[in-house]
Amino acid sequence: MKRTIYFLFAALALVGCNFLDKQPDDMKTDEMVWTNRNEVLKYLTNCYAALPQDNLHQGDPWLGCADECDILWSVYPTYGINLGNWEPSTDFYVKWGTYYKAIRSTFTFEDNVDNCKELSDDLKSRYVGETKFLRGFYYFLLLRQYGPVVLLKERMDNSADFANMARSPFDECIEYVCQMMDEAEALLPVSWAAEPSGYGRADRIACRTVKAEALLLDASEQWNGNAAYASFTNKDGTPLANTAYDENKWKKAADAAKAVIELSESYPDELGLYTAGQDVTAAGYNPYKPYYDLFNNGWNKEIIFASIDNGRADYLSNGEPRYAWMIHCNPVNDKGSAGMGGVAPTLRLVDAFYMENGYGIEDPASGYKESGFATADGPHITVSEEAQKTEGGRIKLIEDLKNLNAWGHMKNDYNMFVGREARFYASINYQHRITLTVATDAEMRNGWNSEGQKDGYGRLECYYGGVANSTTNNYSYSSTGFYPQKRIIPCDFTTNNNLPDKYLSIYFRYAGVLLDYIEALNEYDPTSPDIRKYWDMVRARAGVPSIFVTHPEIAGNKESQRKYIIRERQVELNFEGDRYFTTRRRLLSGTPDAGGAKDDRVYGDGGRVWGLTTFGDACGNPATNNFFSPEFYTRRAIETRVWKDAYYLFPIPQTEIEKSPALVQNPGW
Repeated sequence: MKRTIYFLFAALALVGCNFLDKQPDDMKTDEMVWTNRNEVLKYLTNCYAALPQDNLHQGDPWLGCADECDILWSVYPTYGINLGNWEPSTDFYVKWGTYYKAIRSTFTFEDNVDNCKELSDDLKSRYVGETKFLRGFYYFLLLRQYGPVVLLKERMDNSADFANMARSPFDECIEYVCQMMDEAEALLPVSWAAEPSGYGRADRIACRTVKAEALLLDASEQWNGNAAYASFTNKDGTPLANTAYDENKWKKAADAAKAVIELSESYPDELGLYTAGQDVTAAGYNPYKPYYDLFNNGWNKEIIFASIDNGRADYLSNGEPRYAWMIHCNPVNDKGSAGMGGVAPTLRLVDAFYMENGYGIEDPASGYKESGFATADGPHITVSEEAQKTEGGRIKLIEDLKNLNAWGHMKNDYNMFVGREARFYASINYQHRITLTVATDAEMRNGWNSEGQKDGYGRLECYYGGVANSTTNNYSYSSTGFYPQKRIIPCDFTTNNNLPDKYLSIYFRYAGVLLDYIEALNEYDPTSPDIRKYWDMVRARAGVPSIFVTHPEIAGNKESQRKYIIRERQVELNFEGDRYFTTRRRLLSGTPDAGGAKDDRVYGDGGRVWGLTTFGDACGNPATNNFFSPEFYTRRAIETRVWKDAYYLFPIPQTEIEKSPALVQNPGW
């Protein structure tokens, strides 16, 4: 099912109580807007304009402040946040006013849409369903970031006493989000298959998904029995968080996620896991292709709710969202690449991926080796080593890699990268790997490599002194020795050709719903057969065995299953913003760093962040370093982050606190 939003953000702006759109010689009046069907549709489309875009998540900190990523540049506020240099008056990722303006626009629409006689009653109802969905969704985004909100349930007149409006208890806010989703669902189609021009607008599947996500948030430890919020009250003493644990909240969350799954089972052509047209049980199934392609090929049936972004941009245009992601994640090339190369996956994320046999690297049964170099290509490389010695063989392999028909490790890759699962190769770029944004021109390909290492492929050099990490490249290199591969389109990026016209900012996809379901189900019914059923679906698409085959001892054990479910989220949903919220809602972000020579934590957003050795005295001689320099492959802490429990929530902006005396600040701020 195609679910993409067709609107131009630059042409629309959020408004308050009036919708004013300039004409050549006049201004449109309210009457002109609400009596004309085209203007009504334009206003409705405008209600979508506050949806966040994932252009490196420059508008939010969900990647740079999670334990999966380091963003090198101090110009991004995540740098200051990780150092603890922020407070309520700091202008970091302030969404409070943005989402409230959007919420107000939904009320304005509902109050006026009946004035349009050019619209049928059915169309008016559908439009109202969309605004109810958006209102609930914007409230959900506020709740994740800030906690309890001032819950407005109708459009307030300008004369309203906003200064004395207090925050509503968290549970009440969640109930309202669910109410909006239920009301919207009753007015919306299951999908837009019968009306292609509407692809990407709210539908019934999206409504059920937001409800499931909201209830999962409400069931998690942050908001379900959190004693730390016992004194989190309004000024009149009204508690804003429920400190009594309620196991039934997990059941409500599981039931809501199962309701989404039931739609998939009723409409399998409209919703399900994307497999690139393959049978996951067939011999020769390629798990790399669907996982990689899922994010780079526009819409597919796994996408539940997403917005469309322009993917094509000129080199000097500062980039549209996908171009911005690629330009920041692609390494530098000495032949004119646009890559800036400062987005760095952490070793914690790299280590979380499984081996292709389904075992974690920490398991003796995995076959993982930390040191040494591969002596032969992996089984998924399609061109023989002998054929690769010719230009024709190299071009054939590059084409197979770009078409996602070849994948995995190659000869002389470090053993740390050998034999890993398909999601690893689709998500992480590493030293010596062939860069998928190479050109067909041999000289351009060799521009990725230093003298003596130019083999016609364009392999990534992350070591100190390499092309992607030269002695003069102090702000355009990977601090951890890794780059993201996810959402990097295999194309000739050096000339900005072959980028797709559009790509999606994905808010929810079906694999996430399956993981929501088994996570919630595990907390109150850990022996349910549904846990294995739906977990196996995610892992089968990924090409790895069931967790209950590799670890049968965890079956039915709530704590053991929980650990692996959260790890599955970390792997499956990497670089999608989920890790930030999962570790916060489950109160794992504050896990302390015990110090010592090695950090064995699997959670914790404070303390040391680890990578490989990419800079400094321990890196060897940059003039003579190469792919085989042992210093590079040494694990080391690349930075130390500050964590305070106050960071489980963003502060309410100080300007809002000063304007509204009834508004209380979040705990710890």
